[in-house]
Amino acid sequence: MSVSATGAGRELVADWGEINTKVVEWVLKLADFDREQLYRVDGFHSCVSWLEIMCAMRRSTAFEKVRVAHELERRPVVRAAFAAGELPYAKARIITRLEGLNEERDTKFVADAPDSSTRALETRVRYWNFVNGSTKPDLDDHYGMRLEAGFMDGLGRLVLEGTNDMLARVLAITDAYGDYLLHNRSNELRLRPVDESPRETRPQADNESEPKRPLAAKRLDLLLDLLEEVVLVNEDKIDPERASIGVTIQYEDLIENRRTLVPTDQEVLITGEAVRRLACDAGIHRMVIRGVSEFLDIGRKTRVFTTAQRRAIRARHNFRCCAAGCGRRITQIHHVHWWEEGGVTSIDNGVPLCSYHHHLVHEGGWTISYNPNTGVTRLEGPHGQALETQVDVGRRAA
Repeated sequence: MSVSATGAGRELVADWGEINTKVVEWVLKLADFDREQLYRVDGFHSCVSWLEIMCAMRRSTAFEKVRVAHELERRPVVRAAFAAGELPYAKARIITRLEGLNEERDTKFVADAPDSSTRALETRVRYWNFVNGSTKPDLDDHYGMRLEAGFMDGLGRLVLEGTNDMLARVLAITDAYGDYLLHNRSNELRLRPVDESPRETRPQADNESEPKRPLAAKRLDLLLDLLEEVVLVNEDKIDPERASIGVTIQYEDLIENRRTLVPTDQEVLITGEAVRRLACDAGIHRMVIRGVSEFLDIGRKTRVFTTAQRRAIRARHNFRCCAAGCGRRITQIHHVHWWEEGGVTSIDNGVPLCSYHHHLVHEGGWTISYNPNTGVTRLEGPHGQALETQVDVGRRAA
């Protein structure tokens, strides 16, 4: 056993042991909480969403906590060592990733865990799964595409994770499309040759108005063009509007070339320059919340929200259900002050709700309120539960 040479170090180790003891108790309770669906009492449709809001967890962390809680129920050997404090949460989490159920194998991994570092144990589990596990990889673990958005520069990364042959196919298809454009379009539309030399050594010809673009940048342009062409060719099957991005920007920022960052419906920030570039070839929808350019408040004349109203309401709530922790994109527009009770059909009286939370409001005894001045949406349950969210100032001002 490793022992710290300092009193402060030994105190930290002891404190961490107490934290792990609490984690053990907490995780074992979590499985019961999820199985009995007690999160629904608080107005949530999943335990993950409940953890995200009530315990301020990242969604990925919440998923992992729920997974480990249920895996421990299925693995009595790991659960017993975990409950006895012999196995810390970090190592229990790794062992629960072993494929299949086998008590003899679990016993061996639990016995070896105290003498293994967390990294070494994770390597052993990965190796065992590779050699003895299913031949079909776990898609959630090995494949994926995610956007890592930048914060204040409008730049980000689109990360592709997959087998080498899959990623090679992406590059091969992209390059093949570029080759097609180069040889089959008119001279005016042909792509400028790509310069694969390092950026700092690239010469610039006198007749060139701008330097040649690097291969990586050209490939991203080609990939976007290829995907957009697929959408246009299949517009009878793919909704072009669903395949587009939505941007909320102040009118003055758009026309006066102000330096700004604005949000999209994918919750990433892009620069004002990027918005102006997109606007050169885009459908622009005005969402006037306070003004006379588009008459959105139609009062008591009709119960049905117009397309412009629905678009404005959804944009105000980031194109998601307005309930805290929900995040669902498929929503219906609900009258805060019910139309049957005299409520008007206006954007200030409408909020987007997914089918689950819409059902809670209509049949579950929940009430909802929205304050257009503060941007606060509040759902209150029949037993004192409360879920509260606030719309971003930038979106309220759109």
